[in-house]
Amino acid sequence: MRQYVYVSTAETLSGDDVAEILEACQRNNAAREVTGLLLYNGRNFLQLLEGESESLEWIMQRIERDTRHHGISRLYDEPAESRACPDWLMKRIALGDSGEARRERLEAELPEALDPMLRRIILNFALLN
Repeated sequence: MRQYVYVSTAETLSGDDVAEILEACQRNNAAREVTGLLLYNGRNFLQLLEGESESLEWIMQRIERDTRHHGISRLYDEPAESRACPDWLMKRIALGDSGEARRERLEAELPEALDPMLRRIILNFALLN
């Protein structure tokens, strides 16, 4: 079991585009037994993926070929004893307008089982843009 976090840039996506990406994530993740969360701030994605290494690599290869975003950078790639998001095939957490509203929303929705380092990475993302 591993956990990955990556960020990427996607400046021109519509709400429908993001919904389509989320649906594809959920479909692919269900087939590969991957869980996680997806954040989009209107310019950047942050995604947490949890699962077996082979499944995560397959998903990351698909993500890296997706032309709707670029500048993909893995921020976190570590073994995990258990899933922080076991019930989320891919949960999208909507972010508020201000940095503080985003941070508050994330604090309320992030799972308690999340590693403290991952929590910091995700909360810092809320301050971008």
